[in-house]
Amino acid sequence: MASNLKIAIIGAGPAGLMLARLLYQNSIPVTLFERERSPYSRSQGGTLDLHEHSGQFAMREAGLFDLFLKHARYDGDDLVMADKTATPFLDFRDEKRPGACRPEIDREVLRRILLESIPADYIRWGHCLSAVNPDGTLTFDSEVTEGPFDLVIGADGGRSRVRPLLTNIVPYYSGIAGFEFKILDVEARFPQIAEFVGRGSYFCWSDGKAIQAQRIGDKSMKVYVWGKEPEKWAVDLDARYPSTKDLKEFFLKEFADWSPALREWIQAADEERRQWTLYMLRPDFHWTHRPGFTLIGDAAHLMTPFAGEGVNAAFLDAVELSKMIITKDGMASRENLDTAVIAYETGLFPRARESMEETEDNMILFFRADAPLGFVAKFQKALLKEAAAA
Repeated sequence: MASNLKIAIIGAGPAGLMLARLLYQNSIPVTLFERERSPYSRSQGGTLDLHEHSGQFAMREAGLFDLFLKHARYDGDDLVMADKTATPFLDFRDEKRPGACRPEIDREVLRRILLESIPADYIRWGHCLSAVNPDGTLTFDSEVTEGPFDLVIGADGGRSRVRPLLTNIVPYYSGIAGFEFKILDVEARFPQIAEFVGRGSYFCWSDGKAIQAQRIGDKSMKVYVWGKEPEKWAVDLDARYPSTKDLKEFFLKEFADWSPALREWIQAADEERRQWTLYMLRPDFHWTHRPGFTLIGDAAHLMTPFAGEGVNAAFLDAVELSKMIITKDGMASRENLDTAVIAYETGLFPRARESMEETEDNMILFFRADAPLGFVAKFQKALLKEAAAA
């Protein structure tokens, strides 16, 4: 028997889709509102690793773990951490990285798995939210109003339109900006680059800057360049250099004293590019509970990508919120819904703070002048602690 609750999820990203799947499994219908016009209207980005006790755990809870295994790249867990001379300080290739295994999966593949796991009519594409109203109704750019809903869940990312109903705190600039490039069919076209990088990721840090390479399941390779720059730096560069060739020339000059092996990644990149200006919320971010509204994923704990926690934390949010909504007999009701959301938020804030503090600490270490030494020391200390505990 289906629940009579009316639940709206804003955003069909990883957090929103995972939550929709978990509720659908328990006969709780939801309506997902997504501003994109279709599942394929834009690229979904590169690859990510799912952690055992968060991302992988959520896939198991959602009944999707076997599908995940069909697409997971365990060799993508290979990692090299180096400096601007390309000298490795940490090198985990052709062996398991210490700690739990974290297989990679392309974001596009993960989204497709989640999309296919819920009824197509759960999602309203092309719905750009213009207002979230205190009575639980939603107004869209088309001037259509939907609702009211018993619960509106903001899974709509760093620029959440739901968050302002709960707090006046907004994300702030992290101090880090950069660009993403792509090398298509890297093994066939640039075998020397493919061999040098290996099957996973090769991250290089020095002088408050970074060049990163990350292999993707479609045989391409993502290349990222990062730096400690003013907030408008990447946006201005994107406008100043409409030609990707000219933009690459700019970065080759910026990284003139870096290893030729690393600069070659930039030279080989194709036309595709994307600018990134990274924002974050403070680790102690929280909000005062308001009946009928809550947040998950980046809307609740926006972080930079320097600990790989974003999607993993979002998936865990979805699991915890769904468990609170679903009662012992498998049904949810309006009477217990607010109690469920309060319980979810009570657990969310300390859990999110831990991930956000870890991410912020990594970011600071990665962009210090002596990087990657600070992070390597932190990593080695963690390994010694694990060994002592064992």
